Order: sequence, then C-alpha cells, then structure tokens
Amino acid sequence: MAHHHILIVGGGAAGITAAAQLRRARPSLQIAVLEFPAEHCYQPGWTLVGGGVFSLEETFRPEADVMPAGVTWIRDAVAGFDPDHNRLSTIGGLSLS
Repeated sequence: MAHHHILIVGGGAAGITAAAQLRRARPSLQIAVLEFPAEHCYQPGWTLVGGGVFSLEETFRPEADVMPAGVTWIRDAVAGFDPDHNRLSTIGGLSLS
C-alpha cells in the first residue's frame, strides 16, 4: 500500500492548485494527485472560450505539464473509498492511504 501525507483525488484546476499551494507551504509533505487522463482541461477557461478570449485548444495541456514539482501523479481512478481505514482503492488495483 502506498502512503502519502496528502492524497488529492482529481487533477483539475482545484486539485492542481491545492497541491501546489500545499507543496509551497510545506515542502516536506508527500503529496500525490490521483488523476487518470493524460490531458488537463482548464474548465474555468471555457467561459472565456465562449467570450472569444481563448480558443478551445488553449484550454488543454498535458497533465504532466501542470503537475507541481515534487508532487506524485498517480495515473489511475478511484474505485472506492474506505474512510474507516483512511484509504482508497483504484480501478488499477492500487490501495492508497
């Protein structure tokens, strides 16, 4: 079982921002982000696509390019949560705490 001080489920704008801020505040934390897709879509930018500020293509980037330095990216998805034991399982068969 892999253990992290902080495990963030979801590598969207909020998950990436939380990971970056936590890492900056406490560099010694072992932080992981659980996110399956290899492509990050900046959904808040989609309102600006409608307004003509961005093109749709500008709201997509490789997930690896937006993952904060020092944060572990686990490319998998949640299969189930076990809050009584402070862990989760992934569709790929991992058990993370």
